Amino acid sequence: MSERAGRSLLDFIQTPVLVGDPDGCVVYANPAFERDFLVSAVEVAGQPIANLFAGGGREAVLRAVARACGEQSVFDSERFSVIVEDRGYKALASSVEAEGGRVGVILLLVRESAGEARMQSFGREILAPLDELAANLSSIAEHATTPAARIALADAVRSLERVRKWSETVAASVKGGA
Repeated sequence: MSERAGRSLLDFIQTPVLVGDPDGCVVYANPAFERDFLVSAVEVAGQPIANLFAGGGREAVLRAVARACGEQSVFDSERFSVIVEDRGYKALASSVEAEGGRVGVILLLVRESAGEARMQSFGREILAPLDELAANLSSIAEHATTPAARIALADAVRSLERVRKWSETVAASVKGGA
Protein backbone atom coordinates (compact mmCIF):
# COMPACT_ATOMS: atom_id res chain seq x y z
CA MET A 1 0.00 0.00 0.00
CA SER A 2 1.39 3.39 -0.92
CA GLU A 3 1.78 6.16 1.62
CA ARG A 4 -0.67 8.26 -0.39
CA ALA A 5 -3.38 5.56 -0.17
CA GLY A 6 -3.28 5.69 3.64
CA ARG A 7 -3.73 9.46 3.84
CA SER A 8 -6.93 11.31 4.60
CA LEU A 9 -8.47 13.88 2.29
CA LEU A 10 -8.17 16.23 5.26
CA ASP A 11 -4.39 16.10 4.75
CA PHE A 12 -4.83 18.11 1.56
CA ILE A 13 -7.06 20.87 2.93
CA GLN A 14 -5.16 24.12 3.39
CA THR A 15 -7.32 25.06 6.42
CA PRO A 16 -6.38 23.86 9.92
CA VAL A 17 -8.47 20.85 10.98
CA LEU A 18 -8.56 18.91 14.26
CA VAL A 19 -10.53 15.74 14.93
CA GLY A 20 -11.29 14.76 18.49
CA ASP A 21 -12.73 11.75 20.26
CA PRO A 22 -15.94 11.93 22.38
CA ASP A 23 -13.84 13.07 25.35
CA GLY A 24 -12.54 16.06 23.35
CA CYS A 25 -8.98 14.76 22.92
CA VAL A 26 -7.07 15.13 19.65
CA VAL A 27 -7.01 12.07 17.41
CA TYR A 28 -5.94 13.89 14.24
CA ALA A 29 -4.41 17.21 13.22
CA ASN A 30 -3.93 17.95 9.56
CA PRO A 31 -0.71 19.42 8.09
CA ALA A 32 -2.30 22.89 7.81
CA PHE A 33 -2.95 22.83 11.58
CA GLU A 34 0.65 21.77 12.18
CA ARG A 35 1.93 24.68 10.04
CA ASP A 36 -0.33 27.36 11.54
CA PHE A 37 0.09 26.28 15.16
CA LEU A 38 3.74 25.18 14.94
CA VAL A 39 3.10 21.75 16.48
CA SER A 40 3.31 18.22 15.18
CA ALA A 41 0.29 15.94 14.96
CA VAL A 42 2.18 13.34 16.98
CA GLU A 43 2.90 15.90 19.71
CA VAL A 44 -0.77 16.91 20.13
CA ALA A 45 -2.34 13.46 19.74
CA GLY A 46 -4.22 12.47 22.89
CA GLN A 47 -4.17 15.98 24.39
CA PRO A 48 -7.45 17.75 25.19
CA ILE A 49 -8.28 19.98 22.22
CA ALA A 50 -8.94 22.93 24.55
CA ASN A 51 -5.36 22.74 25.86
CA LEU A 52 -4.07 23.80 22.44
CA PHE A 53 -5.61 27.25 22.98
CA ALA A 54 -5.10 29.94 25.62
CA GLY A 55 -7.37 32.21 27.63
CA GLY A 56 -10.80 32.93 26.19
CA GLY A 57 -9.98 30.75 23.19
CA ARG A 58 -9.62 27.75 25.47
CA GLU A 59 -13.04 28.45 27.01
CA ALA A 60 -14.70 28.88 23.60
CA VAL A 61 -13.17 25.66 22.28
CA LEU A 62 -14.02 23.74 25.45
CA ARG A 63 -17.64 24.89 25.29
CA ALA A 64 -17.97 24.13 21.56
CA VAL A 65 -16.38 20.68 21.86
CA ALA A 66 -18.56 19.82 24.86
CA ARG A 67 -21.68 20.87 22.97
CA ALA A 68 -20.71 19.02 19.81
CA CYS A 69 -19.83 15.82 21.70
CA GLY A 70 -22.68 15.95 24.22
CA GLU A 71 -25.28 13.24 23.74
CA GLN A 72 -28.07 15.48 25.05
CA SER A 73 -27.02 18.42 22.92
CA VAL A 74 -29.34 19.78 20.25
CA PHE A 75 -26.30 21.38 18.63
CA ASP A 76 -24.80 19.54 15.68
CA SER A 77 -22.27 22.31 15.21
CA GLU A 78 -21.15 25.47 16.90
CA ARG A 79 -19.54 28.55 15.35
CA PHE A 80 -17.22 30.78 17.34
CA SER A 81 -14.09 32.91 17.07
CA VAL A 82 -10.68 32.39 18.63
CA ILE A 83 -7.45 34.35 18.63
CA VAL A 84 -4.16 32.46 18.65
CA GLU A 85 -1.09 34.62 19.03
CA ASP A 86 -2.10 37.59 16.87
CA ARG A 87 -4.11 35.53 14.40
CA GLY A 88 -7.89 35.40 14.49
CA TYR A 89 -9.87 32.36 13.37
CA LYS A 90 -13.52 31.74 12.67
CA ALA A 91 -14.08 28.24 13.96
CA LEU A 92 -16.66 25.53 13.46
CA ALA A 93 -16.95 22.58 15.82
CA SER A 94 -19.17 19.87 14.40
CA SER A 95 -20.18 16.55 15.87
CA VAL A 96 -19.10 13.34 14.14
CA GLU A 97 -21.84 10.74 14.20
CA ALA A 98 -21.65 7.04 13.43
CA GLU A 99 -23.92 4.11 14.19
CA GLY A 100 -26.52 6.35 15.80
CA GLY A 101 -24.20 8.04 18.29
CA ARG A 102 -21.73 10.86 18.55
CA VAL A 103 -18.22 9.51 18.23
CA GLY A 104 -16.24 12.72 18.15
CA VAL A 105 -15.86 16.25 16.94
CA ILE A 106 -14.22 17.95 14.00
CA LEU A 107 -12.87 21.46 14.40
CA LEU A 108 -12.31 23.62 11.32
CA LEU A 109 -10.36 26.88 11.79
CA VAL A 110 -10.64 29.49 9.03
CA ARG A 111 -8.22 32.37 9.31
CA GLU A 112 -9.80 35.80 9.61
CA SER A 113 -8.56 38.85 7.85
CA ALA A 114 -6.27 41.04 9.92
CA GLY A 115 -9.04 43.65 10.08
CA GLU A 116 -11.52 41.22 11.66
CA ALA A 117 -9.00 40.10 14.27
CA ARG A 118 -8.14 43.73 15.02
CA MET A 119 -11.84 44.60 15.44
CA GLN A 120 -12.23 41.76 17.96
CA SER A 121 -9.19 42.97 19.84
CA PHE A 122 -10.46 46.57 19.75
CA GLY A 123 -13.81 45.44 21.13
CA ARG A 124 -12.08 43.91 24.15
CA GLU A 125 -9.63 46.78 24.62
CA ILE A 126 -12.24 49.56 24.65
CA LEU A 127 -14.15 48.15 27.64
CA ALA A 128 -11.50 49.04 30.24
CA PRO A 129 -11.32 52.77 29.29
CA LEU A 130 -15.13 52.92 29.22
CA ASP A 131 -15.25 51.51 32.75
CA GLU A 132 -12.59 54.00 33.89
CA LEU A 133 -14.51 56.87 32.34
CA ALA A 134 -17.72 55.78 34.11
CA ALA A 135 -15.86 55.64 37.45
CA ASN A 136 -14.34 59.10 36.86
CA LEU A 137 -17.72 60.59 35.99
CA SER A 138 -19.22 59.08 39.15
CA SER A 139 -16.41 60.59 41.21
CA ILE A 140 -16.91 64.01 39.64
CA ALA A 141 -20.69 63.77 40.13
CA GLU A 142 -20.18 63.37 43.88
CA HIS A 143 -18.56 66.81 43.97
CA ALA A 144 -20.79 68.63 41.49
CA THR A 145 -22.41 71.54 43.25
CA THR A 146 -24.14 73.51 40.52
CA PRO A 147 -27.18 72.49 38.48
CA ALA A 148 -25.24 73.16 35.26
CA ALA A 149 -22.46 70.76 36.35
CA ARG A 150 -25.00 68.06 37.27
CA ILE A 151 -26.74 68.45 33.88
CA ALA A 152 -23.43 68.26 32.03
CA LEU A 153 -22.50 65.11 33.95
CA ALA A 154 -25.89 63.51 33.24
CA ASP A 155 -25.36 64.25 29.53
CA ALA A 156 -21.87 62.74 29.71
CA VAL A 157 -23.20 59.57 31.35
CA ARG A 158 -25.86 59.20 28.60
CA SER A 159 -23.19 59.65 25.94
CA LEU A 160 -20.99 57.09 27.65
CA GLU A 161 -23.87 54.59 27.69
CA ARG A 162 -24.43 55.13 23.94
CA VAL A 163 -20.74 54.47 23.26
CA ARG A 164 -20.88 51.32 25.42
CA LYS A 165 -23.94 50.05 23.49
CA TRP A 166 -22.22 50.77 20.16
CA SER A 167 -19.10 48.90 21.25
CA GLU A 168 -21.22 45.94 22.38
CA THR A 169 -23.04 45.98 19.03
CA VAL A 170 -19.74 46.01 17.12
CA ALA A 171 -18.34 43.20 19.30
CA ALA A 172 -21.49 41.10 18.83
CA SER A 173 -21.43 41.78 15.10
CA VAL A 174 -17.81 40.67 14.72
CA LYS A 175 -18.33 37.65 16.96
CA GLY A 176 -21.60 36.69 15.29
CA GLY A 177 -20.00 36.77 11.87
CA ALA A 178 -18.40 33.40 12.57
